[in-house]
Amino acid sequence: MPVIQPRPAHFPTVQSLVEAGVHPLLARIYAARGVRRREELDYRLSGLLPPDALTGAREAAQLLADAIEAGARMGVVAD
Repeated sequence: MPVIQPRPAHFPTVQSLVEAGVHPLLARIYAARGVRRREELDYRLSGLLPPDALTGAREAAQLLADAIEAGARMGVVAD
């Protein structure tokens, strides 16, 4: 079973992102990933990585396809 390991977030950075208008939950996630300023966020579609560049994407797609084919129940958690 996977283990959830929280990433530490720099509290002053979280506060700064919230003050800049970022939702508190997203501010904590972004700060834990090294985002320091709202200007570093790029919500445009062109800013996304191509699927082939995502680690484990092919394996994850196969697991999902197998689960769908088997009629299995599943939960997908992501941020």
